[in-house]
Order: sequence, then C-alpha cells, then structure tokens
Amino acid sequence: MHHKSGVVRTLMDRKDTLVSTEDDKDREELHIRNALKSCSYPKWIFDKVKHDQCQKRKKTIDTKKGNKSAQQSKGLAVIPYVEGLSETAERIFRKYGINTVMKPYRTLRQLLVHPKDQRTVEQTGECVYRIPCHNCDCTYIGETGRNYGKRQKEHRKEVESVSNRTFTRSDRKSRAAEMNKSAITDHVAKENHVINWSGVKILEREGHRKTRQVKESTEMEGRTAY
Repeated sequence: MHHKSGVVRTLMDRKDTLVSTEDDKDREELHIRNALKSCSYPKWIFDKVKHDQCQKRKKTIDTKKGNKSAQQSKGLAVIPYVEGLSETAERIFRKYGINTVMKPYRTLRQLLVHPKDQRTVEQTGECVYRIPCHNCDCTYIGETGRNYGKRQKEHRKEVESVSNRTFTRSDRKSRAAEMNKSAITDHVAKENHVINWSGVKILEREGHRKTRQVKESTEMEGRTAY
C-alpha cells in the first residue's frame, strides 16, 4: 500500500506542477482517479494523499511566515521497503523531524532486465581467485591480470605433468622436495591430492596490479593455503 500511495502522490504532484489552469487540474485529477480505480486502487487512498498534500502545503506556508511551531525537517532518509518494518522506522524518524522515502527492496528491472550476458569464471580477468583441493581444506589463492581461463590452463598443464607420471616411492620423495612454478603443483606432488577445478571462485576484481596483489595477500590471511 505504501507503493500504491506513492503512485497516487506522484501523479497528483505532477498534475499540480505541470497543469496551469484550475479547470484542467480538475479534469486531470478525475482522469487519474478513473485510471487508477480501474486498476483496483481504493477510494480512501486518494483522500489520504489529498489530505497529506494539504498538510504539506500548510507546513510550507507556516515555515515561510516564520512560524517557529512548524516542524522543521532535519533531513531525508531513503530506506528499502520491508513490510511491517519500514512503517515502524518511518514513525520513529518522524518523531525526530526526519522525512522518509521508501524504495523497493527488489524491482522488476533487477529481476527481468539483464542487458549483458553474465561473464563466466573463465572469462573474468584482472581478478583474485581461489582454487580448493578436493581431498583437504587447503586452498590456493592467486591473482592474474589476464583472463582466469588462461591462467587455469597453465596451472592444469603443470599439475598434470606431475600427476600423470608414474613414480616409485623414492622418485616421489625426491620429486616432492623439488620446487615447482606453482604452489598447486607442489601440493599435488607432496600430498598426491586432486585439485577441485570446478570449485574455483573469483574473490575480487581489481584492475590495478599492486592493489590486486595486496588483496591477494589479504585473502590468504586466516586460510589454510597451499
């Protein structure tokens, strides 16, 4: 109902602002009432908006005349509309002379309009990413200025060069002691674990390289990393 009254209020304000003569204003108001009644708007909502507009004009006149008893607005608060909660917040704000405007929590535009195709993880560039292990809680945190898909191919190629080879026990020990290009490869060589490539998540988007590296370091804190 708060949104419905907002529709009526907007149309009535537009009528008062744009229409110049009183006769035309009356005809426009009748047109607004008939159009909204056909959309099941109740009669009382028009009367309420009319009353609120009269009170608003009276306060404006009192303020211009210097009436100190007129309530002075201390600002405007824009809050999302949540049924049952927003009305209470509005009453509290009103006690302190703060006007409130409700906005939809979720609009039809947000639900229906998607002008751009969603970018896949592989197509995402200039990002900080996380690659989990399939066998343990360890994760790899990395950053790249290129598309993640290209960086993942490099990771997988090096990991597969280790995991696809057959080692004796002594060979695996010596291989595990070697340092590879990536910590992911070191983890696979030492623990003989499998990387969960499908569980990759993009953590941050950042175009500036130094800032991206700082965010990479920040994401590593508190995590069990390779």
